[in-house]
Amino acid sequence: MPSAVSLSPVILLLAAGEGSRFGGAKQLADIDGEPMVRRVARMLLEADIPVIVVTGAYADDVEAVIDDLPLRLVRCKDWQLGMGSSLAAGVSEVMRTFPHASAVLVALADQPLLGATAFKTMLERHRQAPGRVFATEHDGMQGPPALFPRDCFDALAVLSGPKGARALLQREAARLEVFASDDVADIDTQEDLRRAQALLAAPKPLP
Repeated sequence: MPSAVSLSPVILLLAAGEGSRFGGAKQLADIDGEPMVRRVARMLLEADIPVIVVTGAYADDVEAVIDDLPLRLVRCKDWQLGMGSSLAAGVSEVMRTFPHASAVLVALADQPLLGATAFKTMLERHRQAPGRVFATEHDGMQGPPALFPRDCFDALAVLSGPKGARALLQREAARLEVFASDDVADIDTQEDLRRAQALLAAPKPLP
């Protein structure tokens, strides 16, 4: 098992979806004054480890709003097949460009309410327990943000379809650690967006 010092995970930000329920490019929706994908990417960069963004639908426009950030871009040519294909494209890029990566932390561009602390906590647990799989639970469902150690890469790199890595999380249940979160709700519809915007605009409680 690698030492804590040698662990070097990579963050994979999935931003390839068409947003059919949203009615357009939700990656570009305004969240607190900036495109949603840029907000999430900036937050992930705070972890100070490599970030790879997977684009697909609206790739030119999505890449244009993040191309000044210190991250890598990869396009998924099969993005229409669903999140599994985007995840496979991203993990294949991780294996190619970061061959010694200890894990991949999968994040979604449509979860803008998550703070950097959620990702840093998961990364810290990876340092403590490098063989574990981690996922986030919301409304009884387990999914991203999720962290998969290196021995899951081959399985991730051949995924396809709309369910992402759900079957892999179920298969790895014996070593799965789950984090509960109330801030992980996806922005799937215009109503979701309005709710998120209202939450961010609400006055913050005094410390």
